[in-house]
Amino acid sequence: MRFDITVMALVAFITPSVLAKTWDVNVVNGLFSPQELDIAPGDTVNWPNNDGADHAIVETNAGARTCNSKAGGFNSGSKLKGQAYSRVFPTAGVVNYKDGIGANCAKGATGTIYVGPRPTGADPNASATTSATTSGGNGGPTSSGATTTPSSTSQPVITPSPTTRPNSAYGLSASENALALGAFCFVGVLIGL
Repeated sequence: MRFDITVMALVAFITPSVLAKTWDVNVVNGLFSPQELDIAPGDTVNWPNNDGADHAIVETNAGARTCNSKAGGFNSGSKLKGQAYSRVFPTAGVVNYKDGIGANCAKGATGTIYVGPRPTGADPNASATTSATTSGGNGGPTSSGATTTPSSTSQPVITPSPTTRPNSAYGLSASENALALGAFCFVGVLIGL
């Protein structure tokens, strides 16, 4: 009986972290793409610099998108072409960030990450937005498959397609939910033997 409980607890705690995703935010013509991103708690965001200029990912104050750096917030430091910055977002909330190099932010190089469900009526340019606490780390495989939706700021907003968009508290896609259910059933069969 003790083995049964240990195995079930181990599967319950390991499954979400193993299935965490990594999402890429690229710099395209000096702007972040996507500018808004929906992720699950525990997912990683990776900012590869494939642009011709230096960029820095800097957390900004809560509320409307701004070019004001958040005291104590994350700061990637200058990233040259070919370098990247990655960060795990373990806590649900809303995180705003900017490009901290020169006048890039003033030209629109800002972004928002929604960790967990988006707050009702969430608008990165409204003052009701809050910021999440974050810590560094690395995640799993890079997700792809996205659709573009126009935003009120005339910059593209790209959100994950239904096949990759998280649909549960652990940020699992439908296929990952099926895989996790299969793993639980397999462990249940092993325990029953």
